[in-house]
Amino acid sequence: MQSKSRISTVIVSFHSLQHIGGCLRSLLESEEALVHELIVVDNASGDGTVDLVRKNFPTVTLIENGENNGFGSAVNAGATHATGDYLLILNPDTVLDRRALSELSAFLDHRPQAAVCGPKIMYPNGKFEFSARRGFPTPMNSLARIFGLDRLFPRSQLLGSYQKRGLSPDLEVMTDVLSGACILVRREVFQAVGGFDPEYFLFGEDIDLCWKLKHTGHEIWYVPSAQIQHVKGASMSYANSRARKEFYRAMKTFIDKRLKSQYSPVSLSLMKTAVSVCEFCSRRYRSEARARG
Repeated sequence: MQSKSRISTVIVSFHSLQHIGGCLRSLLESEEALVHELIVVDNASGDGTVDLVRKNFPTVTLIENGENNGFGSAVNAGATHATGDYLLILNPDTVLDRRALSELSAFLDHRPQAAVCGPKIMYPNGKFEFSARRGFPTPMNSLARIFGLDRLFPRSQLLGSYQKRGLSPDLEVMTDVLSGACILVRREVFQAVGGFDPEYFLFGEDIDLCWKLKHTGHEIWYVPSAQIQHVKGASMSYANSRARKEFYRAMKTFIDKRLKSQYSPVSLSLMKTAVSVCEFCSRRYRSEARARG
């Protein structure tokens, strides 16, 4: 299918010097006529990322934040400069296959009910990233995920509905949640629902955005004919402790903002307790690992 819509790409960088060049080159080496504009928002990296972009990619619109305002806020800032029909939100540690962009944009061109779509995401080792298409978190599937029951019962709607491990990665399907590492969304729809919620500093904003889109009647699609590679967490290796803290905070924020009207206080309390236990165990493991040297 041939796309006919223009795409504005927003990339948020934070200590992305090692990867952002490859990401930008993969965009420019795809069907270049689709790339209407490239916008990079740098969250005070201070590692040479800005200099690299300015020197090697002069057509990029570069926005330099004086401090790290978080991923969602930075995307929103970049989106205010966008003029394309579609907004491609892309992590700097990704590389797009040559036809990924045309597959995604052509899908939205031909399905007006869909507000957003996302690609098949692969790790560098060739394994599928299950966050590419997920269900919304619930008390039951979250507990199943934490305790590994989703791996034992991958096809269960009750226990396996978050990562959907029983679903083929090659199946084009309407879903609840896409990964914020790479999504293509109609720009006007993104703005209409308020963009990303800045209360999520680093994680959870993709789930929250999809929640808003789903609950305003929009379709969300996973399109595996488009494929990218993702070095997950590359930027976060610089601030690993902060990243882990924000990961667990995002879980609790989503519970408080979106699930209170759907589940009993007891269920949600259990869900938040499980998150806190996971966070404590994660800290304890890291402390012991440092002690062992």
